[in-house]
Amino acid sequence: MKKLMLTLIFAAAFGVSVMAQVKKTEKIQTDEVPVSVRLAFEKDFGKIPEDGSWTVSYTMITDGNRTSAKPIWYQYTKGKGSDKIEVRYTPEAKLESSKGLTKMEGK
Repeated sequence: MKKLMLTLIFAAAFGVSVMAQVKKTEKIQTDEVPVSVRLAFEKDFGKIPEDGSWTVSYTMITDGNRTSAKPIWYQYTKGKGSDKIEVRYTPEAKLESSKGLTKMEGK
């Protein structure tokens, strides 16, 4: 019985720690996107198109009693189908990927 209880406790603790490391994605407002990411977008592609949306993908990091969100990337999305735009930046404002927009040359 003790062995079973210890196994269940270990499995539950392991499950909680795995869930804490799961990548999460959330829609955010434009003013929540770091200025460096927005400036990088404008430098690479020009003015940010209206009517699009930003999302952030992040993981939860636990350090002792403190838990915080660590961003993995920021993504701008607009449109559907052949008109779809997707641009993804790292938290350091480095372009990770883009679809539907052509990067401005010489910038």
